[in-house]
Amino acid sequence: HAIAVRIAPNGVYNDMGSPDYREQFTYVCKELSKYSLGYLHVMDGLGFGFHKLGEPFTLADVRAHFKGPIIGNVGYTKETAEAAIASGNADLIAFGRPYISNPDLVERFAHGWPLAETAPMSAWYTPAGTEGYTSFPTYAA
Repeated sequence: HAIAVRIAPNGVYNDMGSPDYREQFTYVCKELSKYSLGYLHVMDGLGFGFHKLGEPFTLADVRAHFKGPIIGNVGYTKETAEAAIASGNADLIAFGRPYISNPDLVERFAHGWPLAETAPMSAWYTPAGTEGYTSFPTYAA
């Protein structure tokens, strides 16, 4: 299980999306299910935009055709992540952006502490220095 694959069926980055995206990603999920992947990482959320070529391709759509471990990603809250796992549509949910402004995200979830405001995109990728990933504080009660 050393190999994993990441797909973004609803994405718009670099003009992503095609009229047959549902058929395309259904086929991809079926074919990938033939391999013993470590997991399939699915950027199913719409937080980075949506191509609007039809209904979003959901984790339920992926689960219907892919039989290995699934990690969902993009725009999840603690509650929606727990629901996706409880439904059986995901085995894990990955959090990216919330971790930047909440370096103690796990503790905030565990204790019900509020999340900090989402970090601006300029803090996501910094060329040098300490501003960005390392400059956000942990929760203080």
